[in-house]
Amino acid sequence: MKGESITARCLMCGKTYDVPSDHKEYPKLAASKSSAPAFICDLCEYRVRHEADEQQKPKKPM
Repeated sequence: MKGESITARCLMCGKTYDVPSDHKEYPKLAASKSSAPAFICDLCEYRVRHEADEQQKPKKPM
């Protein structure tokens, strides 16, 4: 494959990204019938994962 990409909008932050053909979400976005496919960008994905991990940690005693 050559350097193909799809323009998609992040569902959380709203930024528009050019998703390259080697991205893990590319096959799903390519199969999408919508004119502006949406996905969750890596930055937002890491942010949500970090917040969830922080919530799972035990609370420190006072």
